[in-house]
Amino acid sequence: NCKPRQTSTLTKPLLKCKAAIVSSAGLYLQDLQKKFDHKVRGGDYTCRIISNNVNMNHLADGQRSKSYDHSGIRQDTSTGMPIPQLNRLAEEGFIGRVNHRHFSVMGSILAPMRFIKNTIPEIVQHMKEDRVDVVLLIPF
Repeated sequence: NCKPRQTSTLTKPLLKCKAAIVSSAGLYLQDLQKKFDHKVRGGDYTCRIISNNVNMNHLADGQRSKSYDHSGIRQDTSTGMPIPQLNRLAEEGFIGRVNHRHFSVMGSILAPMRFIKNTIPEIVQHMKEDRVDVVLLIPF
């Protein structure tokens, strides 16, 4: 059953909202963060926190899925973690502001219960602490 236990309605205009990104592109900070582990049975269910002021050239493709061509995301990591584009929306007044951190997870998780029970609550807690109003989900 994928029906959420609780839903909510946005109570303020986007131009007053704080936004964050959750991407399942499996991006991580090369040389600073542990790669997603492709050997974890059922898929690596952990999360990588990506700073809003990251140099996009420091992000690496850690996605294990072979079901798509990785050349695009390797050439431009913002296709999987559109931080520059979200910042531009804030600068242009479409959204209020951008959160100081975003979240990268592995998209090809074949056994999702550990992800649902461990990782999602961790991400939600961070977003509550940061007072994030809206989330841009980037599926991969």
